[in-house]
Amino acid sequence: MPDLRIDLDTATEAELRAEIVRLNKVVNALADRAERSMRGEDTESSIFQTRLLLERHIQERTAELEASFRENQKVYRSLQESESRFRGLVNQSLVGIGVIEGDYCIYSNLKLASMFGYTVEEILHCQLAQMVPPEDLPRVSEQLQRRFRHEADESSFHFVGRRKDGTLLDVESHAQVMEMDGKPVLITMMIDITERMQEQREIAALQERLQEQAIRDPLTGLYNRLSLNEFFDRELHVALRAHRPVSLILADLDHFKQINDTWGHLAGDKVLVEFSQLLQGACRASDLCCRYGGEEFMVLLPDMALEQARLRTEFIRTILERAAVPFGETEIRTTGSFGVAMFPDHGQTREQLIAAADRALYRAKNNGRNQVQVAVAEDTETVEPGRK
Repeated sequence: MPDLRIDLDTATEAELRAEIVRLNKVVNALADRAERSMRGEDTESSIFQTRLLLERHIQERTAELEASFRENQKVYRSLQESESRFRGLVNQSLVGIGVIEGDYCIYSNLKLASMFGYTVEEILHCQLAQMVPPEDLPRVSEQLQRRFRHEADESSFHFVGRRKDGTLLDVESHAQVMEMDGKPVLITMMIDITERMQEQREIAALQERLQEQAIRDPLTGLYNRLSLNEFFDRELHVALRAHRPVSLILADLDHFKQINDTWGHLAGDKVLVEFSQLLQGACRASDLCCRYGGEEFMVLLPDMALEQARLRTEFIRTILERAAVPFGETEIRTTGSFGVAMFPDHGQTREQLIAAADRALYRAKNNGRNQVQVAVAEDTETVEPGRK
């Protein structure tokens, strides 16, 4: 009789069922043999032996099959329990877990689906374009393709996602390629970092405001004296390399103390603010307007020659003279005195140039105020030979 046994310890349910079919064939063969014996084709001894063989074979294989079925059921139940525990763990995860093949998500846990506002069934029918805004889609597609090509250096990347209702969220994605059923798929873990990114943006905005407050005058919004030093030195360095002029205006409001004494400091502040706005309106975007201290102001004019700077200053003086600052039921009028100097003719350094403009300013005040004076040779300090 041929050996029809199989390894029952490793047999699958399908193999066990096939073994039953084979056993039935053996039983039928033995039954045929018994029938032939009963027709006299075999001896009584042969018939008896056949019956014993049939009964013993059936008993042995039946016992083996029953044991295998029981073991198979235990393994099956164990696999079911393991799968249940795995699914429970994945679905209770605080991290979105998904499997991406091509442009589709072919697996999603509950967290990933809810993160984007879908049910698990809905998200499995969504293309990538539905979950990413158009402006960010090319970058996200490139990031995924780089991972499929094993070209990504970084382990994670950040992108902006789009929920089902159209609202946006910040997502941090950790992804790795593996094969599933012979196809490359992307196993990805996604974390909703919207709150974290919002906090970072708020911190960055606060830092920017603090930085602005550090370099600007709180009353007028113009740059303050400390920030002027950095900008001033940089512009002089650029002008020196490019052989270009830099002009400087130093302005002082005339009789400003009388404004404070007559109408109070609120009126004085109003005048300072109005003059600051007037100054900015009369300057180019490349010019640097600064509140130098008290009622003194400074304007740095890159790439502007002395005569052009004088004309610009005269324009500012005229506007100020004609301006009326409303305060309560009255209007406050004032004038200003101005000194103008130019690099490199009147100074090689910030200190030299400011000193020359300051001397021209005081000459304007001593000559009756409300006028513009340009620095002359007597206003300059030591200048590098050949540069004057």
